[in-house]
Amino acid sequence: MALLAALVLPSAVAQADNPKLVAVVGTNDAFVISLRDANGNAITQLAPGAYDISVSDRSEAHNFHLKGPGLDQSTPIGEKQETTWTVTIGEGRYTYVCDAHSVQMRGYFLAGAIAPVTLTGSVGPKRTISLKPKSALPGPAVVTVNDRSKTDNFHLTGPGVNKKTGLKTRGKATWTVTLVPGVYSYRSDKTKKLRGSFVVSFPA
Repeated sequence: MALLAALVLPSAVAQADNPKLVAVVGTNDAFVISLRDANGNAITQLAPGAYDISVSDRSEAHNFHLKGPGLDQSTPIGEKQETTWTVTIGEGRYTYVCDAHSVQMRGYFLAGAIAPVTLTGSVGPKRTISLKPKSALPGPAVVTVNDRSKTDNFHLTGPGVNKKTGLKTRGKATWTVTLVPGVYSYRSDKTKKLRGSFVVSFPA
């Protein structure tokens, strides 16, 4: 049977050729958490595979908790710790948080090829506008819009996204976008009351 779960191995068996990542949390008890590569770049995308993560937990008030498909590894709250984890990252969405302050202290990255989420929007034929579902996961997304209005349009905006149909044209539009955690809005550029929003976030 294939081993699907990510592996967490003792630091003694870390491999010299594994890519190195650096996790830091709670420097001077600050509400700051980060995961970076060996060059200091923030991690947003990784290729699946084995990684050595140097974890520097510098505060008794915070911890570093990494979780995702098959992986759930954390330092303890209540003590400082310097350690190295050797992990295998599979395809999917990963988060790292401080468990005591998960709203303020969190980050995420994507690994491998992730199937896009699907969003369906519409505007018209009367004064109506909608987008389903009302929430989505970060990563690639395909947005299909059915514009059935001769006077209103469908305008989607949010972090890194600004897409719209025409005010005087009808038809279907398909957009491929990348969603990040945050709030996205959709509206008609002509009728101010035609508007809505949805949230992009990782599962708790």
